[in-house]
Formats: sequence, C-alpha cells, structure tokens
Amino acid sequence: MKKSFTLIELLVVIGIIAILAAMLFPALGKARQAARQAECINNLKQMALAFTMYTNDNRSLYPMLTNGSAEQGVEGGWIYYENFPVPTAGLFDLERGTIFPYLSAKKVYLCPLEKTRTNNSYAVNSRLEDQNTDAPLNPAECPLLLEEGSGSGKFGTTDDGYFLVDGNRVAKRHGKGSVIAFCDGHVEHKTWNDPEIYDHCDKIKE
Repeated sequence: MKKSFTLIELLVVIGIIAILAAMLFPALGKARQAARQAECINNLKQMALAFTMYTNDNRSLYPMLTNGSAEQGVEGGWIYYENFPVPTAGLFDLERGTIFPYLSAKKVYLCPLEKTRTNNSYAVNSRLEDQNTDAPLNPAECPLLLEEGSGSGKFGTTDDGYFLVDGNRVAKRHGKGSVIAFCDGHVEHKTWNDPEIYDHCDKIKE
C-alpha cells in the first residue's frame, strides 16, 4: 500500500532542508570569497613579476608613475589614463602603459571583486617614484602594488594607479583586508589599517 506524507511530515522535511541550506550558504559564500582572493593574489603575483622584468630591462629603475589631474594624458607611466579621476572621467588604457609589454593579459589588472566600472584595480606605492630596486630598506616589507580604495565604501576604485602615501587608502575588498604585492615579489593578504600601510610604504632609503 502506497503511503503518502502528512502535512506535518512535509513541514518537518521542509524545515530540515531550510536548516541545511542556512548552514550551507555561508560556507559557500566563504569558499567563493576565498577563490576570489586567490585570484587577486595570482593577479598581483603576475604584476609583480612584470615589474621585475621591467626593472631588469631598465637599469633597475621602477616604471614612471603618473599622479592625478596634473598628469592625465601623460605618456610613459606604468599605466595610462586619459582623464582623471578614473573611472568617472574615463578608463585606463592598459596597452599604453609601460608594463603592458610584460603583462598583456588584461583581466590580470582587475580584482574579481572590483565593483566600479574600470579595468584596473591596482596602484603603485608612491614612495617608489624615481627610485630603483635598491631603494626599499627591506623589499619583503615594502609594498609595491596595493588595492587603492579611493571613493566611498570598502570597494572604492583606483583613480590613477598611484597610491599616494598619507593620502589614499586601501580597499578592503577581501574580508577585512587587502591583497598587497611587495617589492621582493611575494604577495600577501593583510588586515593592516591605513597608518600601518603608510608606515610600510615609507620604508625607503633616504
């Protein structure tokens, strides 16, 4: 004889499914966040390698940096922007940046959690301007590339590819932290606040 479910039994089953879903969704969310953080780390590892190749070809000098509205439309920067700020006034032209010949995969320039309509998520430590690879006191502690957070909210956006120390702030896209590439080429997820970021960016020889 075929047995049918009673209403109470159906409600119990639905309740169990709801409990399991409530337990599963946060775990899936954390797994998705971890995957995106890993992708951002991989992006910055490739970018740090591109900077190393550039310095090897250019007398150990870091690429030229361009900063703000005064240098919009200026050629020769590690990344090029026609109008400032990006993305409000325009986008980065990756192919016109001096790093592009060393890293031509455009998706690598963009954090997977970037919420604004741009095509670059990263900015170079402004203290490295006009410096060579011997400048950092400890390359493993001095940031090279950071996730700039100009604008409102934790996601923000990179407005010129220039991380102005004591002026800009990092985007906290990855949990409560940010992904940073260091001058020795390694990449880490850090939960540093902005003063800590500035302190590490300042570790340059006088």
